[in-house]
Amino acid sequence: MAIIPFNKPYMTGKELWYISQAHNRGWLAGDGYFTKRCHAWLEEKTGAQKALLTHSCTAALEMAAILADIQPGDEVIMPSYTFVSTANAFVLRGGVPVFVDIRPDTLNIDETKIEAAITSKTRAIVPVHYAGVGCEMDAIMAIAEKYNLIVIEDAAQGVMAAYKRRPLGSIGHLGALSFHETKNIISGEGGGHCWLMTKDLLRGPK
Repeated sequence: MAIIPFNKPYMTGKELWYISQAHNRGWLAGDGYFTKRCHAWLEEKTGAQKALLTHSCTAALEMAAILADIQPGDEVIMPSYTFVSTANAFVLRGGVPVFVDIRPDTLNIDETKIEAAITSKTRAIVPVHYAGVGCEMDAIMAIAEKYNLIVIEDAAQGVMAAYKRRPLGSIGHLGALSFHETKNIISGEGGGHCWLMTKDLLRGPK
């Protein structure tokens, strides 16, 4: 019986050579030469204040939850259609996912239904850019500003994609990308990054 593969890792030519160069430098994993180059490249291409490679986009989302100071009982708005890591990252901090329905045309969170889901316990909005298609970030950021909420972009499928010429993951306060082998640009099992876009993420009055 033939099995249709879910994905095929795509390599364009120099990946194996780069791996050999990292090995020759004696630093195949961790914060090595190519990691630093990738940090700089991501910061240049996205305009992020800081990019940090992690072992997975899941880890990047979990770091974002920590940086956003999600506390037990805090509500986090996200789409009803997403990977489990989006919700788990906040549940691990005691957060409560609040699911909002998606748009039938993009399968992204329906920005017109977000405001109705906001309560006094809402702390953050987590738009997920499905299949490289950007959520309506202008509307989402306007809602977040109105209610003093943090926006954490799950741009796992949005590497090098854009919303109105702005890189996905760089529009909110924090963003996470993925370089898993099922994504646009791959690094084997490897991960994503979490970047800080604003200086003020401290818990304050609503």
